[in-house]
Amino acid sequence: MEVLELVEENFESLVRMIQFGIISLSGLMLENIFLYLLIEYAGLELVFGKLIGAEVSIAMMFFLNNRYTFRERPGITFKRFLKSNLVRSGGIIIALIVLQIGVSLGLWYLLANTLGIIVGFVFNFAMESVYTWAEDG
Repeated sequence: MEVLELVEENFESLVRMIQFGIISLSGLMLENIFLYLLIEYAGLELVFGKLIGAEVSIAMMFFLNNRYTFRERPGITFKRFLKSNLVRSGGIIIALIVLQIGVSLGLWYLLANTLGIIVGFVFNFAMESVYTWAEDG
């Protein structure tokens, strides 16, 4: 019976990571759209465009993860939303560093941003799983 429970527990974790990844991919696309529009049409500096795009993306991902990935922990709470923003600030710092390095190496800013988001994904998933979506909400 323990083996079956272990397989089931790992399967649920894999499904959760896939859901988190799909939502993160949609967040990546949304952030890059905002980043592009804010730089190319609003004339913002790269860092400011990144931060605004990231926050829009974080809010959207929070609500989708609340509805789908972590649906067994019901309720949207302001406390949980703040936790998500705090946790994801670490991912933003990681992504911002990769973005700056990539751009300084001559990468197109949207490609560098995408790479930064991918690098920050593992950090975000681990921290969101154990902190933001902890059972105490």
